[in-house]
Amino acid sequence: MINIEKNIKTSVGDVTKVSISKNKMELTLFSYGASIYSLKYEGVELTVRPDDIDAFLNAQFYYGKTVGRTAGRLIAPSYDIDGISYPVRPFRGKTTKLHGGERGYSYRHFELVSTDEDEQSSTVIFKIADPDGEEDYPGELTLFVSYTLSSDNALRIDYHAESTKDTLCSITNHIYVNLDGKGTINQHSLSIDASHYIALDEHLVPQKKATVEKTPFDLRKHGSIEGRLKSLEDTPIGGYDHAWVFDEKMGRATLTDSKGELTLDLETDYPALVIFAHNIPSPDPLPEAFGDGTRSSLTLECEYEPGGIHYPDMSDGILRKGETFHHFMSFKFSKPKKTKK
Repeated sequence: MINIEKNIKTSVGDVTKVSISKNKMELTLFSYGASIYSLKYEGVELTVRPDDIDAFLNAQFYYGKTVGRTAGRLIAPSYDIDGISYPVRPFRGKTTKLHGGERGYSYRHFELVSTDEDEQSSTVIFKIADPDGEEDYPGELTLFVSYTLSSDNALRIDYHAESTKDTLCSITNHIYVNLDGKGTINQHSLSIDASHYIALDEHLVPQKKATVEKTPFDLRKHGSIEGRLKSLEDTPIGGYDHAWVFDEKMGRATLTDSKGELTLDLETDYPALVIFAHNIPSPDPLPEAFGDGTRSSLTLECEYEPGGIHYPDMSDGILRKGETFHHFMSFKFSKPKKTKK
């Protein structure tokens, strides 16, 4: 079932709220940032974000927001497309531009363009038209963000985009998850089908693609992340805020709650996955169950390799004029079947 509430008054202007329920799942979206406000499984909230709507819409940590025109960090002072140089103005970093810049999609109004539902699935589509030159990106880019909640308890997000000029495009969602619905994610178990990750310097600037072998970034076997995170606590970054590069064209990762009772299976045709383990307190007010926010949750940001345009061995993220950009990410939730004794 899809329910739509329009013209909700907020500090960022009028927004549209869309609520969807399907089988064991409930999803709440807002048009501002084409964002995920809430995702529930069997009534348990799985996302971490401010409860207050205004705080959520304005949150600095991108909770549940669509991120673009480029997810991750671009490196100043510039990047080149076919010999043409485009400036990179730093944003939330001394030498990098984060998540599309100050006017990124996370803080922009999207239009609700359509909804559709049947017995198997419910779909909501948002749209934004990004002007040529906005945040120094070339080309007018039109983006459609599609959320589909299906009867097999999966949330799929599809991105379709076209540009009037060759440009950069790497769109993701910055959802933070905690499958316990409270506390920290230290006892969660995680696996990623990735033999390489992108090493960062102390300022979170992408440096190179590196092997995960014999490092805390080796998540090829499913297991608790607590020990791996603890081994990174005394480093400048203090935990995970890195990209893993999938081994196969179809990337996969699995996250399990602390009791092994709820599993999230991720699938995407993007080449990389960024995990941020909320290594620091939140500047935004979170529910009391998550304390100051440290280790309260982790992101599952499917995207091109952050800063890949700067490195020959990474995806450049270029969307050519006349081509259609399309990528997806799917989050499927399940509980193991109990066996009779």
